[in-house]
Amino acid sequence: VGKDADDLLNKLVRWQELGMNPEGDVMLQKKVSGIEFAVCLTMGHKGFVGKVSEAFEHKKLMPGNFGVNTAVAIACDFNHDGYPDLFIGGRSVPREYGSSPVSYLFVNDGKGHFTDMAASKNPDIARIGMVTSAVWADVTGDSAAELVIAGEWMAPRVFSFRKDHFEEVKTNLGQLYGWWQSVSAVDLNGDGRLDLVLGNIGENFYLRPDAANPVRLWINDFDQNGTVDNIMTRTVEGRDMPVFLKHDLEEQIPTLKKQNLKHGAFAKKSIQELFPSQLIQSSQVKTFNYPASVIAFNEGAGTFRLQNLPQAVQFSNVQAINSLDLDQDGHPDLVLGGNEFGFLPQFGRLDASFGHVLIGDGKGGFSPLPAGKSGLQLAGQVRDLVQIRSKGRRCLLFLRNDDYPVLYEVQDRAHK
Repeated sequence: VGKDADDLLNKLVRWQELGMNPEGDVMLQKKVSGIEFAVCLTMGHKGFVGKVSEAFEHKKLMPGNFGVNTAVAIACDFNHDGYPDLFIGGRSVPREYGSSPVSYLFVNDGKGHFTDMAASKNPDIARIGMVTSAVWADVTGDSAAELVIAGEWMAPRVFSFRKDHFEEVKTNLGQLYGWWQSVSAVDLNGDGRLDLVLGNIGENFYLRPDAANPVRLWINDFDQNGTVDNIMTRTVEGRDMPVFLKHDLEEQIPTLKKQNLKHGAFAKKSIQELFPSQLIQSSQVKTFNYPASVIAFNEGAGTFRLQNLPQAVQFSNVQAINSLDLDQDGHPDLVLGGNEFGFLPQFGRLDASFGHVLIGDGKGGFSPLPAGKSGLQLAGQVRDLVQIRSKGRRCLLFLRNDDYPVLYEVQDRAHK
């Protein structure tokens, strides 16, 4: 990796043995004028002793510059050849919010080489959308892990590997277009089927869409200057009305100023009235109609029963999910984290989450545990949450944006 690793390596995706040595390898994401993926092979006799450059052998194993921001990289031997393969989810295209970035399915040949199969075998996954989270989980009960993908302006989608490609599993989640932030799979009601915990933007957000009143993102070169624009609208009395103020849109598309000299006139116009019909018809349109964070209980055959997470959780978004048995009653509990400070002032910021502990009853019911009892009181923007075991102790590591990580120790006490 070398002495300039801090400048080059901006994200440690996850530990994962990739079939190249028994010690376990590290996949790293390097951002230098784009995205490049590499794998650092651990040198078994050195481990973590000494400098990073002495502990790892750096090899570029995947083709170079992807030109997208990525959100998730998860491993699974989906083709059952004994070597873990990779799904890498594209989060966004730089400077083109709303455009669907490329996502990848890398097949591992066991010799340190990865070949993307998504572009040729699964273009539906390659351009699935703005991925924020994904998980491998057997949600169909066929003993093979499905790929579950969630993202912004997307519905959760499930894919099964068949022979040499993935096929989508039809579910009743297909019309739930959310700003999904996270997904986790765990059997929460003890029926033997994996359920999905889906973290969303929450019901306390400035925009509160539903199926009858969706928010839409219109993507096109509206001023014909060679640059892609995006315009967000919300449904008001059946009309697609711009979310942003007149001067905000005019900064992006100056031609609107001449056509709408008065604020009163602009405020009454839908997007269909602001632009010619041919531009509207040729626009790519994305939908957001479901803001709640939910548990999707798996009832089999692609059917999920939705249950909103408790109201306190809905006050902010859910970016991180971890399941463990906190009270040692034999039933899974949930620990959640979130918050988002990066919105424009018009939207406000989501900062009402200090972490949530939800105690499960084993039948699908969850009760929030107050901070005074749980001990969890964590400010900031949580982005990941992992369980760590060390010398018989259980700990939860919270990773926060623009802040220090925080480590909580789980006090193992019998359920009372």
